[in-house]
Amino acid sequence: MENTVKTQSTIPKLKFKNVIGYGCGDAGGVITIYMVAMYMSRYLQVQLEVNAGILATMLLVWNVWDTVNDPLMGTIMDITFAKAKPGKDKFRPWILASIPLIVFGMIAFYSIPARMGGGIPMLVALFILKIIYEGGYTMMNIGMGSLLGAMATNDTERATLASARGMGSTVGSLVAGIIIPQVLARVGENTQGYFIASVIAACLGGVIIFLHWALTSERNKAALQAQAVQTQEEKAASKFKLSDIWGIFAHNRAFLALVLHSISITAVQALGQGATLYMYADVLGDVGMQSVASGLSSALQIAILLSAPLLTKKWDLVSIIRFCLLVGAAMYGGLLAYCLMMAEINALLFVVWNSIAAGLVIMSVQMQWGLVAESIDYNEYLTGKRNEGTIYGFFSLSRRIGSTITGSLTVLLIAAIGYNPELTKAGLAQAAGTITGIKLMVIGFPLLAAVLSFLSFTFIWNINKDVRDKMTAWKLGKTAK
Repeated sequence: MENTVKTQSTIPKLKFKNVIGYGCGDAGGVITIYMVAMYMSRYLQVQLEVNAGILATMLLVWNVWDTVNDPLMGTIMDITFAKAKPGKDKFRPWILASIPLIVFGMIAFYSIPARMGGGIPMLVALFILKIIYEGGYTMMNIGMGSLLGAMATNDTERATLASARGMGSTVGSLVAGIIIPQVLARVGENTQGYFIASVIAACLGGVIIFLHWALTSERNKAALQAQAVQTQEEKAASKFKLSDIWGIFAHNRAFLALVLHSISITAVQALGQGATLYMYADVLGDVGMQSVASGLSSALQIAILLSAPLLTKKWDLVSIIRFCLLVGAAMYGGLLAYCLMMAEINALLFVVWNSIAAGLVIMSVQMQWGLVAESIDYNEYLTGKRNEGTIYGFFSLSRRIGSTITGSLTVLLIAAIGYNPELTKAGLAQAAGTITGIKLMVIGFPLLAAVLSFLSFTFIWNINKDVRDKMTAWKLGKTAK
């Protein structure tokens, strides 16, 4: 015990700059990924005229690789660190190395293929440059996520850093959501406009990620080094077992609720988000209005993030999430009815209404990390084993399931509702049926996602006050032994 206390006392205090620096990681990453998630499909389909079937196939391959790339990158980091000299940082070097890959990959993706005149060479260039960008982003993202454990030494620090990450993500989305649409609105939705937007997003994101590297510190090196000096008994006890996976899904209802929530938000809602640009460009006729929408939605998320610590004094976290999802679903339902009944939509009314609904629903993602930790505690209570790696790994996989198929499905759905890129390029309106289809995608899918997520947290999530009291009593009994 003395050695433990002594080791903890030698760890430098977590500084405010460390907290800000950690939040910069998601802020910078989100600025770049926003350019890909929100604009890539339309850019390839409209500006580079990539066939919908080919584009859907490319998106599927990219997303499958990205799904595999996450655990692969984490394994490489672990192997490299095991061979490194004592005292070396485990994650920060990878974060620094990711910056040139992210910046070059994004700028090259939105510039080089557009100058190749189409055909197979252009498709090959697109494929390779996207892999380069995604490799850099994954390197940064896995390093950033893993860095929290190397920075934090107690529950308070973990909660502080997790909140900083959520705030960074929100601010990053706000910045990208304001800047990128304005660039396209002023320069034009053409190859030049997308190139300039990519330069701004890549360089700004790269600078902020550099601040993430510069302002953070792997304070808890002792915990990292301990991974390499486990006894044979400890290694055997922590060895992965297939039965652990079955036990988690069979008995841990809280984790199952989180998985269903994750799939709902990342897959179902993303189908609507993928068509958002079509809504502003082809239905409302003003791409620049998307900046206003992003600003309002992000402002609401920031307000809830700042008030969450106060709200948790009266309600538990899952109750706050349920409330946000329920109100968000109700607002989406009303907005859908309005848009389907009205021949002409008031653009400002749509922006305000949709932004508030989106902000409420997305808050379930910003605040879900506390519930993931609680589901791990619950699993330990049920099984006596604390399988953080298995639980976090499968939760991450559930988030990837949506992104793996969503991009391809969005492209196919846009084509299925009759979207004609030639009409857009000629400055003509889409067919009435296509306009209705865009409305249903942009509003209907987020509505469905909010309902499914609310049902998961209401009827499957089972950690309440009584369960928490039993978990606390069990932990006290275990400590007493």
